[in-house]
Amino acid sequence: MTEKVNGITLRAVNYKDSDKILTVFTLEKGKITVSARGVRKANAKMKQISEPFCFAESVLAEKSGRFTVTEINSYDAFYPIRCDLSKYYAGMTALEITDAFLPDEMVSEGQFVLLVEFLKKLAYKSFNPINLLLKFFYDVALENGYSINLSACGRCGEEIKDRVFLSLKDGCCVCETCKKQGESGFSIDTYKYLREIASENLDGEDKEIAKNGLRFFGYYFNKVASVNLKSLTTLIELI
Repeated sequence: MTEKVNGITLRAVNYKDSDKILTVFTLEKGKITVSARGVRKANAKMKQISEPFCFAESVLAEKSGRFTVTEINSYDAFYPIRCDLSKYYAGMTALEITDAFLPDEMVSEGQFVLLVEFLKKLAYKSFNPINLLLKFFYDVALENGYSINLSACGRCGEEIKDRVFLSLKDGCCVCETCKKQGESGFSIDTYKYLREIASENLDGEDKEIAKNGLRFFGYYFNKVASVNLKSLTTLIELI
């Protein structure tokens, strides 16, 4: 039996002499494991499907619950992402967190659209890649039930002007008056920056604050979802 799916390659590992085993996030079937035979050969017709970021329509053959790709129609490889290290590692971090959050075969149209739109902007728009990634983090957290309130104090509703603290339990930032024991403080400048990002203001250019923003979400995802993003560490070192 064969069927067509639209998917984005999240990662790939070598298998046997010339094959790869792919993790593909598909619109129709969620995240699936796919065998891609012969794609490591120099003249392989389906070589592109084995590369991260590949967005393609694939024909899959299924046998005993296992999928093998037999044909592809590539929509986009988002090639400009590969020509800039910051874009590349921002993109790899987005693939990594998508992989980490999605259980196998759980269909999520919202997550799929978020990833495609992020890759399009990262490849073809002039936005700062760090700001794009931070907005993607914010949106992914919301889509997957880990939303974080950055608009005001999550307890009293007042604007946070001075010291700011993170409540992991409640998924919000709080002011000094409302903070509880054990809630960690972080920079008000980082908070204001992330609040602007959440409001789709992607113009910030301060590198140190950008690093802190990435560290903030890395810490948040680690604590609330036990997700560690290896590509994020490399990206922070590049800034």
